[in-house]
Amino acid sequence: MIDPVKFKKILVNLLKILVVVELVSAFSGGMGGHGWGRFGVDLVIAGILYLTWGRLSAAVAQKKEDTWKMMETSPERAGLFNALVFSLLWTDRIYENVPPDRLRIIVISYTLIALGLVAAYVKIGSGLMPLVVSGALVLGAVNLVTWVISLERGEKETLQTELKLAHDVQVSLMPKSDPSLPGFEIAGISVPAANVGGDLFDYAQLGTNGGVFGISVFDVSGKGMQAAMSAVFTIGAIAGEVDLSTSPALILSRLNKSIFSHSRRGHFVAFLLAALDTSRKTVTFANAGQTRPLLKNRGGLTWLDPPGVRFPLGMQEDSTYEEKTVQLEPGDILFMLTDGFTEAMNTHEEMFGTERVEEVARDGVIDGLTPGAIIGRLTAAVHTYAAGAPQHDDMTIVVVKVL
Repeated sequence: MIDPVKFKKILVNLLKILVVVELVSAFSGGMGGHGWGRFGVDLVIAGILYLTWGRLSAAVAQKKEDTWKMMETSPERAGLFNALVFSLLWTDRIYENVPPDRLRIIVISYTLIALGLVAAYVKIGSGLMPLVVSGALVLGAVNLVTWVISLERGEKETLQTELKLAHDVQVSLMPKSDPSLPGFEIAGISVPAANVGGDLFDYAQLGTNGGVFGISVFDVSGKGMQAAMSAVFTIGAIAGEVDLSTSPALILSRLNKSIFSHSRRGHFVAFLLAALDTSRKTVTFANAGQTRPLLKNRGGLTWLDPPGVRFPLGMQEDSTYEEKTVQLEPGDILFMLTDGFTEAMNTHEEMFGTERVEEVARDGVIDGLTPGAIIGRLTAAVHTYAAGAPQHDDMTIVVVKVL
């Protein structure tokens, strides 16, 4: 297989050897009485190259970046010279983007071009025959490369279609409006990343009495359509459990067995389930590997942890989850969010972190805001921190405010 980096090093070393050979040859000619002019010219050229090497390297590096930007943003406007410079200076990056299973086709293309050059040089046959043979070989090489490009473009378009469908499935599974619950204000949002993960949130009445309201925030492992289909299964599985109990721990324990039985190994669901009791003004929650909920009350900020195991659903068949109940007071604010917030990165690959989430939550301004406005404030803080860096994971959050 082609290794462009090693190939370029070989060419540079050959160039150095040729320079040394030329200097030695010119020196020998001078010693042999053929004059020192050639050696002097070679020495001057070598000296100039030595003294200006740093500037030449910087100029080449700048030209390299310029041609990359030109080809990446608008390759149809690139001229012949820029295309040639791009293909020579960016050899390593070009071949990095070629899948390993397609590199063999590229090798065959190079072989055909080499045979075409040989055919033109040795003049196979007479008349136009050498030109016809070499032209046919080069055309075959170009056709193979074009075929590779068309395959990659087709696969990319297929992937984009799949991601669009996965995004639509993901959005369709989530609530279309905020719930109306006596004594509480609730809002939720999910901002999918470009590659579409498996973050979801949902609301449901727990049990059959109508006094306990469930909020689920979960993250299915994987990306794209695979994650979307896992999310569909998880939504269906929990829909079959919420009528049977008001206990988040019991619901997650039963849900875990179902996901373990029906999911492929290595596929998990990080799941946080909270139950709001509207009459007692309490929240009871169980957590299966999801980000801990954050409670803001008169005592400050508290990351809530239930007892027991914290394995994501589907990791171990016999996981039994436990729950914790917290008394709520008017003015309390509960944040239920996924790691897309805490692990959002800026251009230096530094994470937003729990401390910055706390900084936003601690601000007294949010006490007078609605849950939707609070979500907007936290999301804006993340986007400001990211400063244009791409979003690598879904950002999902539900905020509950006690009235």
